[in-house]
Amino acid sequence: MTDAIQFYDYHTWANKRIFNHIENLPEETAYQEVKSVFPSISDVLLHMCKADYIWLNVLSGVAYQKIIDGVSKFEPAHGDMAAIKQHASELESQYHDFFSRQPDLEQTISMQHPKLGTLESTYAETILHVVNHGTYHRGNVTAMLRQLGHTGAPTDYVYYLYEKKESKG
Repeated sequence: MTDAIQFYDYHTWANKRIFNHIENLPEETAYQEVKSVFPSISDVLLHMCKADYIWLNVLSGVAYQKIIDGVSKFEPAHGDMAAIKQHASELESQYHDFFSRQPDLEQTISMQHPKLGTLESTYAETILHVVNHGTYHRGNVTAMLRQLGHTGAPTDYVYYLYEKKESKG
């Protein structure tokens, strides 16, 4: 497994920990308004799904406007944690399908953005961006949970490594 795929697996592991933690809290917790970067925890998690969708399509070479048009498929999930979790699960499968078709994640790709222009990057660097973006927003979720009087779920990479080691052992 390449480092990029392992980090992506960490990303989905951490997201699942967040979803499972929230499922064990009072249902309204995910939807309560919080003065933060996003109005609610469910809004953060939906944003993360949209971003993961966008970047999967960028990696797949889909045209910018088609990607933007496709993001609207996530709108019915607004305010529905079960639907958001389902989207996250489907995206995980789609990413792994993408990985299975890529023999070289260090391959350079060209990304086109109407305002930012062209960027040359690798599949691996872009995957690491997806992971980093998720880490940032899981931090938002933890801060929001604390504002609402709840603890967060530990999602640091080292916890993933320990859990992975234990499952092999």
